[in-house]
Amino acid sequence: MPRVVRLPDRGRLIVGTDLQGNLKDFERLVELFEQAAGGPDGAVLVLTGDLVHGPEIPEAYWPDYLGSFFAADSSTLLKKAKALAEHYDGRVFYLLGNHEHAHVGGPVVSKFFPNEALRLERLMGREQTQTMNEWFTGWPLVAIARRAGLALMHAAPNAVIDSADDLERVSLRFGTSEGPESGDEVLAEILWARTTTTSRARAFLRALDPDLRVVVFGHDVVREGYAVEREPLLCLSSSFGCFDGDKLYLDWDLSQPTDTARQLADHGLKPLYPDRQPVFRMR
Repeated sequence: MPRVVRLPDRGRLIVGTDLQGNLKDFERLVELFEQAAGGPDGAVLVLTGDLVHGPEIPEAYWPDYLGSFFAADSSTLLKKAKALAEHYDGRVFYLLGNHEHAHVGGPVVSKFFPNEALRLERLMGREQTQTMNEWFTGWPLVAIARRAGLALMHAAPNAVIDSADDLERVSLRFGTSEGPESGDEVLAEILWARTTTTSRARAFLRALDPDLRVVVFGHDVVREGYAVEREPLLCLSSSFGCFDGDKLYLDWDLSQPTDTARQLADHGLKPLYPDRQPVFRMR
């Protein structure tokens, strides 16, 4: 699969971010996608990375800053995610996040364990680890919906590129003779940047495709569910770190252009659990 995938010009687009082992939220997003897929033009599901590596904390010790309690089950989530992508071939896309990258050449991530990738690989066992790691290496970095004017990615578009071809040439392997922190600078920005300037974001979008106007990403936790810190950036939180009533996802008509991140947020964001009371998001 290419590092930049181009989505169709018709149908519904369902986007979620940063599950980090939350199987319930994954299954809810799948439910919404399958409902949308029954429409006349079908649907596309894009999850923007970090499907894996969540907390294994008893509910009695659960800290408030992690939002609603869940028991992380990254191994089962990955099995279900792979089966879904195979069933809906060409309609389900998972973008590489820094947590998946840790399994296939990226730097160690330490969130709830000193080495999150090692912890998950021990839980999965040798056979599933090999299967999943081979799968991760083919995940794209960016998804483009040209007619809608949207780019989807894991983190903020802070990378400096000349064209989409620059993304096709990135190396997943970090750590060279120059030291463990060395690696592909473009990839590091795409997987780790939390924000960027308006001018840099727009330059990134122009380099990908001149018709792109808004970028949707996750990586950071926005407890209110989303943030438009500045145009053209829409940071979305669908799962990890949020209370159920604050979790949001994007539902957009791929044939409908959008001009600004604010417009997209106002008309495309929906509560993942509309029956739950928000805690931080304005009601």
